[in-house]
Formats: sequence, C-alpha cells, structure tokens
Amino acid sequence: MTGASPGGASDGSHGGLLDARAQRTVLVGMVAYVALGAFESLAVSTAMPTVAAELDGLRLYTLAFAAASAAGVVGMLVAGPWTDRRGPTPPLWTGIALFLGGVVVAGLAPSMPVLLVGRTLQGAGAGLEGVALFVLVARVFPEARRAKVFAWFAAAWVVPGVVGPLLAGAVTQYLGWRWVFLAVPVVAVPALLALRPGLTAARGARGPGAPPGAAPDAGASWRPVARAVLRGSRGLGTVVLVRALVAAAFVGAEVLLPLALTRERGLSPAFAGAVLTLSVLGWSAGSWARGRGLRGLSHAGYLRAGGLSLVLGTAGVALLVAPGVPLAAAAVPWVLGGLGMGLTYPTLNLLVLELAPPAAQGVSMSALQVADAVASSLALAGTGALLWALHDRVGAAAYAVCLGLAAALALVATVLVVRTRPAVVGEVTNSVAFPSGVRDAADEDPVPARS
Repeated sequence: MTGASPGGASDGSHGGLLDARAQRTVLVGMVAYVALGAFESLAVSTAMPTVAAELDGLRLYTLAFAAASAAGVVGMLVAGPWTDRRGPTPPLWTGIALFLGGVVVAGLAPSMPVLLVGRTLQGAGAGLEGVALFVLVARVFPEARRAKVFAWFAAAWVVPGVVGPLLAGAVTQYLGWRWVFLAVPVVAVPALLALRPGLTAARGARGPGAPPGAAPDAGASWRPVARAVLRGSRGLGTVVLVRALVAAAFVGAEVLLPLALTRERGLSPAFAGAVLTLSVLGWSAGSWARGRGLRGLSHAGYLRAGGLSLVLGTAGVALLVAPGVPLAAAAVPWVLGGLGMGLTYPTLNLLVLELAPPAAQGVSMSALQVADAVASSLALAGTGALLWALHDRVGAAAYAVCLGLAAALALVATVLVVRTRPAVVGEVTNSVAFPSGVRDAADEDPVPARS
C-alpha cells in the first residue's frame, strides 16, 4: 500500500501507521477539514438571523442550534462503540457524508422546518466525525507526535475565529445566506482527498499498542466508562470529569461576555466579538506550547497550569462590571481563559488515548466529547437562569457572581488533576475495567500498568 509504515506492514499490526510524508499529507487534510468546520460553525451563527427572517421562522430560531447540538450528542454516542468495532474509517466517512448532506439540505431549504432537518443531519454528522477523527489520530500518528497534531487542530480555529464572522456577513449580504452553506462541500473536496491515505491505513487497524492477538473489532461497551465517570475513579473517570468541569467553566463565562460588554459597557457587537477573539488567540498559544512540550511538564503539570490559567481568566473578566476599571484591563484576562483551554484540552485528549485500551479508544473519546457537550449545555442553561434571577436584585453584580462560579468550577478541575493518572500500587496500575483486561481503580485485582 502506498504510504504504508516502514517495513511494509499492511495487516494492521502497526496500527496503520503511515510514513512521515504520508502523515504530513493526512495532517494537512485533517487541519483543513477542522478549519472548514470552524468556518461553517461561526458562519452559521452569523447568518442565522437573516436565514430565520427570510424563511419566516424566527420562532424556530433557537431550534436551529438546539437541533444540531442534540443530534451531535447522539452522533458521539453512536460513534464510540462503532469506532471501536470497525475502526475510525466507516464512522468518519458516514459523518462527513451526513454533515455535507445536511449542509446542502440547509442551503436549499425552502422553509425553516426543512432547514431544521438539514441542521439535524449536520449535527449528527459532526458528532460521528468528531469522535472518529480523534481516534484516527491514534491510528495514524505515533504517540510522540499526537500532542503536535492536537495543537494544529486548535490552530485551525484561529483564522476562522478572527475573520469567519466578517466573511460570513459579507457572503450573506452580497451573495445570499444560502452560499454560507452551499460553498462548504466544494471547499471540502481538497481536504477529503488529503485525508484519504489515513482513512485507508486505519481501516480495521487496532491501533498502536494493541495486543498481537487482538481482533480489530474487539470493541468495548459504554458501561465501564460510565461507571468510572460516575464514581469519579482515578484515571479515565477523572479525566472525563475534568473535561466536563473546564468546559462548563469556559462556556459559562464566555456566554456572559458579549452580554456584559453590550448591556453594561455599551459596546457595539463588533467590539464585543473582538474581546472574544482574545480567547481564540490564547487557546492557540496554549495548544502550541503544549504541542511543543515547552518546559517539559508532565500531563498533570500542564493540566494544573491550564486550570489555574482558566481560574484567573474567568475571575479576571469579572472586572468588566466593576465601575471605573478600564476596558482593556478587564478584557485582557480572557487571554488567560483561552490559554488555559489550550493547555488542558490537548492534554486530556492525550490522556484518553493513553489510558484507554486500543479497542476502547472510540468509546473513551466519545465519553470525553459527550461530557463536554452536556456540561456546556448545562452551563449555558444554568448561567442564564442564575444571571436573570440575580440581575433584578443586584444589577450588574450578577455577572460577577456567575463568573465567580465559573472560576470555582475551574478550580475544582485543577484540584482533581492529581487523580487523572491511575492509582499505582507497587509495580502495578489500576484503570477502567474494560473487556480487554484493564481494570477500574476501585476493583480489587490490579494489573500491570500500560506504558
């Protein structure tokens, strides 16, 4: 097979690893596709008010986002066990097909209900491909390179984050909102062509570190992961909990900033958006530092640094509602919020791929992303309810209370970092009790540690 790993192994025993040149090609395709998804996400948010108005569907406006979000969670849940059974290739191609099909349906929609169908397809596809894409990283790239790959994923959001809303606004105004959707499949073609070698190599692959006799479809169930998370078990269970906490902290703070800037500070939406861009830049910087292993910290070290940065960022932006504090002084801390996310997210991804057996990487990565999505949704709902419950009584100080709670969630995540590695007893390590033989920290019989 062209681009196979050195030695010509093609039976999956090397996890489908490609040579360095083919890895670069696949990485370009991955980053391009992630950037395209980022552009699409930001563009839809910008264009949706116009879409709803033209299709006489303002009453269904929020459903256009809720439908995609709910379908995305379903896609993630399906993708986990499917990826473990069949490898990342089938769910990734299916997710891409659903996503692009949904984009076309939405772009051609004659009414708002039809557009909701398209958005649902988009969400389901995004959920499938999101999990499969991260498992593909484990199948294609050696462990030493994965941090850099995740750093490139974060970097792929920088340009869309800065110019995406502006470009989407121009397209909506001069070409029409339909092209915000219909241009996506055309632009996706080069990225998909670059991805193809990786998807071919990963077809049926077990992944690096799989036992020699393991079957490619020996997938794990959801039960051990769910049990570990609910117990708050050391290792994978705590990794998923930390992801949920930092996601809730960041989203719970970010959703308040545009509102506080426009309602309390009297800024225009454009200036409010510029402040949000600060977190995109910080996130990219954090991911870059993590990908290059700056300062040589352990996984726990990067998580602590990221957690503390998120604490300072979410607490610092509370100054936005303090009278007399310059806008710059109040907004700059949000760079720290993004920096914290850039340090924590790649590290949590790496931990999942290291802690989960190869046959359970799909379920484990799915659990991580579902936790993120659910926690973010709860944070959005809870922050809104708390803000308006307090605002009538204490005014602008309600923002400070909500931001303080977000900082508290980030602090709890930082404290839990010590439990993200499995418990070590002598020369053995306990982890989640997957069918492959690796056991949960609460189980009685320890097994040899995985490298």
